[in-house]
Amino acid sequence: MGKINRTSILAGMLIGIGVVINTFSENKYVGAMLFSFALLTIIKLQLQLFTGQIGYFTEKRFDIKEYIIMLLFNFIGVAMAAFLGVITKNEAGFSKMMEISSQKFARSYIELLICGILCGALMLIAVHTKDSIIVVFCIMIFILSGYEHCVADFPFFLLNISIENSIKFLLIILGNSIGSIVTYLLMMRKQKNA
Repeated sequence: MGKINRTSILAGMLIGIGVVINTFSENKYVGAMLFSFALLTIIKLQLQLFTGQIGYFTEKRFDIKEYIIMLLFNFIGVAMAAFLGVITKNEAGFSKMMEISSQKFARSYIELLICGILCGALMLIAVHTKDSIIVVFCIMIFILSGYEHCVADFPFFLLNISIENSIKFLLIILGNSIGSIVTYLLMMRKQKNA
């Protein structure tokens, strides 16, 4: 298995652990804060998370095939970790996940796209700065604001697959990509003009 595949699976697994922590935390603020463990570790270990890398698309760090592979392996990792975590909660765990899934995918196409864009912007800022405090705040803002992260949303999508939800999920991926790429380009333009 190639390095990008291994590091992408591990990144996805960390996001899956974050999903479980956040989903079952009794305090939404604590859950949102603890989720940041996943991204802090991904940055520290230099793992490959699609939402943390797609913003650098114009730099050609990876080709389009590698981004797709990264995303697919992120999905494998997040699904494994999230569902293993949910199993420990028995039927109540799956019920809670289904409830959240239904709420997420009840939103309109445009709302999910916008929430994906805003999350993508926050993920680029977090990964680009590599500052622990900024990372924690970016994660907490994205969760508490109800923004959508395609890797974190994947287990919820698996529980609620339909043609309509597949389109909505693709819009989240697109939104994350747009938000991240545009934020990076704006930051680079500002640096050049400084």
